[in-house]
Amino acid sequence: MDARMLYLHAITPVHTGTGQSVDVIDLPVAREETTGWPYIPASSVKGVFRDVCQPPKDDNDARKFWELAFGPETERASEGAGCLMFTDARIVCLPVRSLMGTFAWVTCPLVVTRLKRDCSHVGLPFPLDLNLTPARDRIAVTADSALKHNDRVILEDLDLTIDPNGAGAVSSLADQLAAAVFPGDAQWTSILKKRLAVVNDDTFGYLCETATQVTARVRIDENKKTVATGALWYEEAVPAETIFAGPVLCQPRNGASSTAMYDLLTKTTLIQVGGNASVGRGFVRVCMTGGAK
Repeated sequence: MDARMLYLHAITPVHTGTGQSVDVIDLPVAREETTGWPYIPASSVKGVFRDVCQPPKDDNDARKFWELAFGPETERASEGAGCLMFTDARIVCLPVRSLMGTFAWVTCPLVVTRLKRDCSHVGLPFPLDLNLTPARDRIAVTADSALKHNDRVILEDLDLTIDPNGAGAVSSLADQLAAAVFPGDAQWTSILKKRLAVVNDDTFGYLCETATQVTARVRIDENKKTVATGALWYEEAVPAETIFAGPVLCQPRNGASSTAMYDLLTKTTLIQVGGNASVGRGFVRVCMTGGAK
């Protein structure tokens, strides 16, 4: 079985909803049951790529290969599954407002540990052992971080002291993430290195709950030009610049090439995921790394 690691970098806020209200938020984002962290469900990822990669209806050979990769149309679903198998795209870095440097790309040891495990499954080297567990009131950043305010970093309402021993590990992590998410882009590699931060797992969980984007939406009465009765709702989105990652696996058959199937996914570098496409939500960059196991 062949596998790759798929990275999704949000260009605009992303709303992959659950259809159920939570507390005061009418339309929350999907969250992992165990961690409470935002994620993009595998069904959303597959559905988008299936649609984007769909060939013209009169191109029979291309459509046969497309169905082999993604599975047949719904009315013929019993004929078999597609060769491509998608997994949930899980959060890698959450952008959080910072007093200095505008925003930080925040991650935590548990996120990095899971990412390393996923990379090992797709045959990707991930030599870094973070060996860094900041206390709840601490944060680790690179030596030339843009986030520093003296010996502290201010994220939202959190005043965190910089861990003096974490700069090297964060710099190494930034190098690996930049190679995957911003390959060959020196400018964005520098931006990531100066804004990457590692916090305690509990602190990361708190930020995943409080640092998402919540927007009040209304519908205007066409005649009165005022808010229609009952037409006010609150909608949550994962902010722009969030980075997700998840393995994609391929079990080719009928003589098909897994490389050709992965080429389908990389024909476009920008896709739209989740709801509210007409108001600019859900546009993400696509990067794929890895090779055969």
